[in-house]
Amino acid sequence: MMSKDIVERVTDSYKVMLAYHQQVSSMFKLVDNRLASGDSARKLLPISQNQLFSVCDYEYMLLDNYTLFNHKEPYDSGLPFWLGRFYVNADRLDDDSTIDDCPAKQVQYIAFVWTWVGCDDPNLADAEEPECWIAITEPKPTNPETRVYDVATMIWKWIRIETTTEKESDGWISGRFYPNNLGSELNGFWQVKRFPLKDVSSIYQIYKLIVEPLTEKLAQLEGGASIKG
Repeated sequence: MMSKDIVERVTDSYKVMLAYHQQVSSMFKLVDNRLASGDSARKLLPISQNQLFSVCDYEYMLLDNYTLFNHKEPYDSGLPFWLGRFYVNADRLDDDSTIDDCPAKQVQYIAFVWTWVGCDDPNLADAEEPECWIAITEPKPTNPETRVYDVATMIWKWIRIETTTEKESDGWISGRFYPNNLGSELNGFWQVKRFPLKDVSSIYQIYKLIVEPLTEKLAQLEGGASIKG
């Protein structure tokens, strides 16, 4: 049976989620532009130029006796509760290859910016509110010829804050990847910073909370600092 209380809130709730994702999309466009401007410590360019990585409701939604018909088209079958973007140092790229197809050995570090609604992830404790995650990773895939896009996909699927964190310092959580027989060949390390998404409330905050920390952290690592913290 349908709950009257739930049904009465569906339309407004759906409109709120649509507005939320439109604002997240606008945020990523601004992040892309600021990271690519070269005005900070490093110039970073996005992997997968016109695509956001996403995790959508259909992947964890429980519908008794049913599957979702159009699950290959995320926006047609559910609103994503994770959205993410990966970036690499432009100085590490060759002019004759696309970012997605360049080999992992050419790019030591991969940065990312992710947003999360704050709940319903089976590998993570619920947060009190939506969050933004920024990170620098040193993936170290077993095969150094693996495409950067495929490495980013492994990071997206296999980073595990809850179980592989090793330490925390100055707001950065440090941990590592572990290869497995389910599709991950990553052997490296990561540093993640997470904070309330509502704090990213202006272009200035995008710079102070996302662009500046990422580019400065990458500059430190490329200058010899250890990603292990």
